[in-house]
Amino acid sequence: MIDFGFVIAPWRQTHTMQIKIGARLMLANLLILGVSLAVFGVLLQQEVDPGILILFSLLTAVASLALTPLLLPWICLRDLRAIQTVIAGLKRGDYAVPLPIAPEPGDPDDEYELNRLKREIHWMRRAIAKREQDIRRQTERILALNEALRIEAITDTLTGLYNARHFWECIGQCFNEHLHTGVSFAFVILDIDFFKRINDTHGHLGGDRVLEQFASALRESTRKTDIVARIGGEEFALILHNVSSDETKQYLHRLHGLLRERDIRIGPEQRIKVTASVGYYVIEKPLPPALTVPPITTTQDIVKRADDALYWVKNNGRNGIMAWHELTHDYRDQRLELTTPTSATCPCRRIPASPCAVSSDVDAA
Repeated sequence: MIDFGFVIAPWRQTHTMQIKIGARLMLANLLILGVSLAVFGVLLQQEVDPGILILFSLLTAVASLALTPLLLPWICLRDLRAIQTVIAGLKRGDYAVPLPIAPEPGDPDDEYELNRLKREIHWMRRAIAKREQDIRRQTERILALNEALRIEAITDTLTGLYNARHFWECIGQCFNEHLHTGVSFAFVILDIDFFKRINDTHGHLGGDRVLEQFASALRESTRKTDIVARIGGEEFALILHNVSSDETKQYLHRLHGLLRERDIRIGPEQRIKVTASVGYYVIEKPLPPALTVPPITTTQDIVKRADDALYWVKNNGRNGIMAWHELTHDYRDQRLELTTPTSATCPCRRIPASPCAVSSDVDAA
């Protein structure tokens, strides 16, 4: 016996949708025929001219042919609109637009093609939503890692303050802002007195605890707009924004007293007190180069002046505060001769040459 399954199966799979749509159109045509019979039924019950019957048949056929193109979209319109709504939602990034899907039949060949299309679109929508969610999570993770790396790159590991590299970038930005807007700021250097003696007496662990608690005191005593950094072993620096010379002097004397009276805990039952030497320089309203001797052209000059003031304190008993403008002219000249700024070297041992340089447009200004 010959098996025609290999012929019938592909034909059935290909034309299942056409058969279903054709059946729906046939039902629609029968409906049209029923309406026609209802209208012309009275005439058909009587003996009528054959011409009238022919006219009736022609009108029914014309009505069926004319309404078929209109009925075909109507049959698929609901599903097409649902698919169109889902695609519009995908364009907006909305993956929650409801999409009614009929249950999948046992035989895939018996499923309505538009319902199968809706099922495939729903699967694709879920896949796209999952992929975008994964991409969003990866992006957030990368941003968090970048932020962590950025913070690590600008933070001193021991104290949690800014490190020296970031601090020199900050002072360069402050100096450029001062040249453009005239906003004043103060640069302060603090050096813990006899820190080597602390290390020799209490060990490096005790010295680290002193640095940590000293940094914590500085952080607690400054404003959010100020910048605090550790720029060396036992050296710290501050940038105080928008302050005058008198305000800086009052603040530093108050801070110096707090640091001097603060108990530093370096062991379970061991506490010590430390002092600090402070040198600072305040830049207020910009003056013409002719009125500043020597003129300030780079951040190196600022650092140099604060360092000169700190050097004076350390050579005169430590545990004190000195502003550069309070130094005698002879002392300034002496320090200037020791470290004359050049274009090739930096005048202060604490600051590299590259972050100190002011941009060319600022120099031109």
